[in-house]
Amino acid sequence: MEEKNEAQIISEDIVNLVIARLETIPSNVEISVGGDGSFTVSELIEKVKKRDDIGKKMIEVQLAYLRSLGKLPTQELQDAATAN
Repeated sequence: MEEKNEAQIISEDIVNLVIARLETIPSNVEISVGGDGSFTVSELIEKVKKRDDIGKKMIEVQLAYLRSLGKLPTQELQDAATAN
């Protein structure tokens, strides 16, 4: 059986989701990624596509954020929806 490396384990759907979320950020914004430096949105999208170390960090951050949304109490979500 063929071993899968880390880059193959990240599904294409997750990569596409992270890219879609990054595309919502204005193109003139740079994002600082810890001690790794600052990157433009297009640079981050390329890093996510390549699944390099910075790309993997972006994927982890986005997934952690999305998972945290599931931990919100239902009533708070309903209140937020009606407040807008």
